[in-house]
Parts: sequence; C-alpha cells; structure tokens
Amino acid sequence: MKTLNFIKAIALFSIIIGATPNVLSADTGTKKAAPIDVLTKSGREVIVSVINDNIIKVTNIPEGASVPETSTSVIKTNSEDYTISSAPGVSVMTTRGGIVVRVDSLSGSVDITAGPKRGISDSGLRNVSDDKQQIELSTMGSGSFYGAGERGYSFNLAGDTLVMYNKQNYGYTAGEKRIRQMNITMPLFLSSNGYAVVFDDFAAAEMVMSDPIVYTSESRSPISYYFINGAGSLADVTRELSALTGRQKLPPLWALGYITSKYGYHTHDETLGVVDTLKRAGYPLDGIVLDLYWYGKEQDMGRLAWDPKQWPDHKKMLSDLKNKGVNTIIISQPYILRNGHGLSNYNELAANGMLVKDSTGGPQEVKIWVGEGGMFDMSNPATRKWLRERYKQLTLEGVGGWWGDLGEPEVHPETGIHANGLTAREYHNLYGNDWSSIISDLYKEEFPDTRLMTMMRGGTTGLQRYNVYPWSTDVSRSWGGLQPQITIMLNSGLSGLGYMSHDVGGFAIDPAAPYDPELYVRWLQLGLFSPILRTHAQATAEPYNYPEQQDIILPLIKERYAWLPYNYTLAYENASQGQPLVRPLNYYSKGSTKYDDITDEYLWGRDILVAPVLEQGATEREIIFPDGLWVDYNKPSKFYHGGDTIKYDAPLSVIPLFVRTGAFIPKADYRMDSTGDYRTDSYTINYYPYLGESEYTMYEDDLSSPSSIDKGEYSLITFRGDANMEGININVSAKGTYPGASKTKTLKFNIHLIDGDPASVTINGKKLSRGAWKYEHSSSTLSFTTKWTVANDLSIEIR
Repeated sequence: MKTLNFIKAIALFSIIIGATPNVLSADTGTKKAAPIDVLTKSGREVIVSVINDNIIKVTNIPEGASVPETSTSVIKTNSEDYTISSAPGVSVMTTRGGIVVRVDSLSGSVDITAGPKRGISDSGLRNVSDDKQQIELSTMGSGSFYGAGERGYSFNLAGDTLVMYNKQNYGYTAGEKRIRQMNITMPLFLSSNGYAVVFDDFAAAEMVMSDPIVYTSESRSPISYYFINGAGSLADVTRELSALTGRQKLPPLWALGYITSKYGYHTHDETLGVVDTLKRAGYPLDGIVLDLYWYGKEQDMGRLAWDPKQWPDHKKMLSDLKNKGVNTIIISQPYILRNGHGLSNYNELAANGMLVKDSTGGPQEVKIWVGEGGMFDMSNPATRKWLRERYKQLTLEGVGGWWGDLGEPEVHPETGIHANGLTAREYHNLYGNDWSSIISDLYKEEFPDTRLMTMMRGGTTGLQRYNVYPWSTDVSRSWGGLQPQITIMLNSGLSGLGYMSHDVGGFAIDPAAPYDPELYVRWLQLGLFSPILRTHAQATAEPYNYPEQQDIILPLIKERYAWLPYNYTLAYENASQGQPLVRPLNYYSKGSTKYDDITDEYLWGRDILVAPVLEQGATEREIIFPDGLWVDYNKPSKFYHGGDTIKYDAPLSVIPLFVRTGAFIPKADYRMDSTGDYRTDSYTINYYPYLGESEYTMYEDDLSSPSSIDKGEYSLITFRGDANMEGININVSAKGTYPGASKTKTLKFNIHLIDGDPASVTINGKKLSRGAWKYEHSSSTLSFTTKWTVANDLSIEIR
C-alpha cells in the first residue's frame, strides 16, 4: 500500500509539473534560493532544503518543539543553486543533479525522486509514545540495503531490524544474530539502486529495513534526514555520502605497514624483546600497541601515567623504538577506577564535576570487570580540557598513536546524565565521536605537522572525520570469527569508515583450541588486503609463534610493504572522494544485487579482486567474478569473465587474487625494515593490457604532511595504456608537485599477457637495444627498466 501510494503521488506530481520537470515556466511561480517551508494544519513544520545538486535535507519540527534540531552527523551547509515552483496545494523543488521534491502543502508529505528506482516518500514525523518519535519512508522499487555502520550478520540489510545502540560482542562468530548490533551504529543506509538516506540523529533508535523503512528514535530533538542521489551506483553514492558526513585525512604512512599488538605487553623489557625478535627474524615493523599494562595493571585504569616500575625510562624506550622505525600506540579508556592508581584522578575529576553524574548530581557509579569508579564525561568542556592536556604531555614524550578502547561505551549506566543535558541513551552513540574529537583537535592545534592515528571502536555517523582506525573488536579466535570480517569491512566502509579492520589472528581464545597455525595464516592473508594489518590476541599473537609456517608468514608481511604505492593511492581515494578501501563486488554496477550473498570476496580498490580462504582445511574454493574481465594474479595467463564461477586451487600458501584487465598496479619491490624505507623515486609497474584503452592514477606526496591534499601539495601520476592489434602504447604523465618531490624516477615495467617476444621496445622515440628488455615465455611477461624525467611525459611503444 505504501509503495502504491508513492507511485500515485509521483504520477500526480508528473501531471502537475508536466513532462519536463527541470524546465519550470514563469507562471508556476518559479523562484530561487529559498527552502520549502510548510506549516501543516496539525502545527507540524516541514522544511526542505538543498545541500548540493545531489543532496536534499528534510526537517520535521513538531508543534511546540522546544529542543533544537541537531546536526552532528553532517558537515555540509545549504546551497542556493536550485529552483522552486508552486501550484495549488503543492511545492516542487528541482536541483541540477536531477532530484525533484514534491511537498504537499496540506499534509506536509514529501516525495523525492532522482531517477529510475531512486526515490522515497515520507508522511512526516510523528510521536509514537512519550519518549519516541518515528518516520516512515516508502521506497521506490526493489533493491538491497547496505551500511548502517558496523554490521556483521549480513551484507544485505533488507528485512533486518537494526538497533542503533552501540554494543560490545565479546568472542563473536559468524551467523550470530547479536552481530546485527555492534560497536559503531549509524542511522543510515545505501540502496543498490544508487541512493542513500542519513537520519541526522545519534540517540538510541531502531531502523526496520522493510517497505516502508521505519525509523524510531528516542531523541527529544526534531530529526532531519538527508536523501543522497548517487546516479545509480554505490561508487557514486558513497562519494556523495562522504561529502555530507565527512572524510578522513590521509593516514600516517606507518599505519599502512605492519603493527604488532597483544593483551598485553607488561614491561619495558618485554616490549623491546618482542620488537627485537621480530627484527631478527626479518620482519618489517612500523608499530607496537601497548594495552592497559603501560599504566600498571588492569585496576589502574584512568591513571593515564606510565608505571615507573614496569617502565623505568619510557621516554628513552619510545625514542629508541622510533629510531628503529617503530611507533608506539597506547591504550586509553572511558573509566577512572578507585581501586588502583587512578584514585587520585578520580578524586580530582569528581570534585570538579567532570565525571558523568547521577540523578543527585554526584558521580555516576560505574562497575566494570576490573573494578569500580566513574566515567569521563566527554561532553563536558572541563573534562575535555583535562584529557587533552594528559594526551598532549604523553604525545610530547613520544607516544605515536592512540587506542580508544571500550568506547561504545561498553558500560554506560542508563541513569547517567551528561553535561550537555543528554541522558545516557541519548548520548551513548555519540560518546566515541566526542572522545575522538579531543585527540583530533589536539593534533590539529598542537601538532599540525603530524598525521594522526587513533584506534577507536565506538561512535556513530561522521566518526571518520576524526581520523579513526576502527577494528571489529574482540572477535573469537576461530574460523567462525574470521568469516564475518569481510561483511563488517564492507558495511562499515560504505558507511564512511574506510579503515575498518580486525584483530588479525583472532583475539578471544577458546581454551579448547588456543593455537591454530592454519587459521593464523588464513587470517593473515585476509589482513594483507585489509586497511590496517595488526596482529592482536590474548596469546601467541606475533608471527614468530608459528615457526613451521614462517616460509608463508614472513613473505606475506613483506608483501604488505610491496603494495604500499597501490595502498597509499587507496588512502588518497578515501581522503579525497570518500571511497572505502574494501569494496563490494557490485560497487561499480548500477542497480545490481546479484552479488549480495557473496561475503567471502571483495574488491581491493578498483582493480584487485580478493578471494581469501575462510574455511578450515580448504585447499580450494569457489570464486564468482564481478563485472569485467579478470586475470589470475598468481598465473597471469588465465582469464575469467564477469559472472563466471570456478573452482580455484588454494593450498595454504596461496591467496586467490585477480587483476582487472587493463590495470596498472604499482609496487615497491625492494626490502624495507619499515615504511621509513619507502621511496617515491622507484616503482615497479605491473601492466595487464587487453584490447582497448585504460588508465590508472597513482598518488604521491611528501608522506608526512596532514595538509597535502588541502594545500594541493601532491602529484598525480597517470599511466595510460592502449593495446591494439598493432601493439601496445603506454604514456606516463605527472600533474602537480610537492616539496621534496624527486625530479627523476626509476620505473621498472612488467608487461604481462604478452603473447610472444616483441620485435621492438621504443621509449620516447628511441628504440632499446635487444639486451635492454627481457621476455619470459613461461609467464608471457616483458620486463624493462627506464629513467623518467617527471617534468616530461614518458612514451613507450611495444611492437
């Protein structure tokens, strides 16, 4: 019935405005630059405004509303570039992006269309109880829904009831219904038809993904929602969605290397021993994470100071690690316990009203697994200032990154009241955002030349604005724990969290099966192509604990560094366009739902298909190919078409990997002890030509400035290929530069899929001597190396 009413409304709308709604005649009352503002007979006010060509905002204000509208989820302000027309009983708004909005002047109902199967209809906000309000959105046509933050139960959310209240799920596995609700919930969804909806809300809520979609919130503020037109594809809608909710800054390069972590390293000697053992074994390493023992023991939570017995000279240790290329990340939590060395901080904060309060105005009592105490009130300016100063001093001492743990918050008494006047259920989801913003603001203002890495596991819409690197929390060390990680990364990435990752190896150990080398290898293979590669567990977390698998594990972690040019470009795509690093198979396919059930494959950027093995004992797996033509990365002579389904041999040493034909894949094929050894003057370029033209753009900058993109201090290096019956033409050009950019580069080309030794290779008009290139018949690969002067285009002809 709802869908039928929507279709009828659109039909009536078409009659009112005529066959060409983008051309509005003067006699309909066309005007510019004013939102539609309707006051209904019931006293409800409906305001429709334009954010940009592809985003519409709809606000419902009930009669007598006394609490102001919130806008924490978004960063965009209103545009003035649209037109409005009026007719009896209806107002019509049209944007240049093709969105048409019809608002009924009597009922306040809103109908939005943006193209085939891209539209919604709402009948307004209404109170369904004293403490809840509700919006119903009828959708146009069929389709699937994705996103909603961190969701691990299924990729397609259609039919689910999604709870918006952040929740920890210790030791979870695939198929458990509890992972419908995880640590970072977001009241938003994306449609396979290429549009999205964001409810600008952070209170406890429920979103029923049916038709109509029913959103019920406990917020006392009027709730706005945004309709985002993505022109039909998830790639387009993600770009627009991130323009609304915010994009993450570039990561520190070291965050893309290997990071070791454990629950936990207890002392100075143990920490240095782990690093030295990894280094002696030949592992590159960029980071080490210190869990709660850096401040003493579990009961000392809230101390926020190094324990002098366990860490007699932490400043020297941090400096020595940094000199080895290893950055130190330390943990911080929302709680200050009284039963340990955090007592003095508790007393100071409680005396000054900086903790979450109870109904009497005193500190809200909080009990967690290691003790009792209070909770930082992240909404209190005084608390924020106090925490900022602690974080600043620790950063000045050499701490390289931050880990915000338990930030759902894991324990958040519902009787608590925050300084901003919100109850626990109203503020719960926003807590992680406000916490993250303390560190983000600190770095912007006190360390403006340093890129920030904050690991954070709680928050809501817009969390990515604070440069967070979330992980899927305390997952079971089991095959069931491994299996939902792709689904979690996909839904999170589409929601804006492009760096969602996981505890590689599995955190929560089952005493009945504490050690599984096969699982560790398979998990590490997934980690190789995850946004952050960080091993973490309660025991046997480090790769050297698996001696019989070293011939597989060591090359895997080294390979992470070889992919840095490609991965750093993915980071640029995320920072500049909001594109996630992990992408679903239908990401570029308009309106496609045929890959909804595939949760064990994904795209790594545009051009790499990753199909890790997730089943115990498996030495082969089924692979379904997305749209396009694909070549086997491990055996580049084998081609597969979109829609093909194959069985693929995958012994323990093999991760199935495929490249889109026409792709250029830049790599760094040289030894690195850390990302500090990464160079921007030498690349290996793997090209997979096929008939036709293709191109790829690689990002490059000084590898350290947080403002490279904002200041335009970067270079985009474009590789263009044209393969035809006469041969192959390659052009390389650079646009833009940055301080310290190399003027010449060494480029080694590996041209795959070459059917026979070429007759000639010509670079910038000069033919190479026969000994200047090498052709491998067994792999059909042509290889040669050339110097490139960046100021001039590089032209290569292969005949």
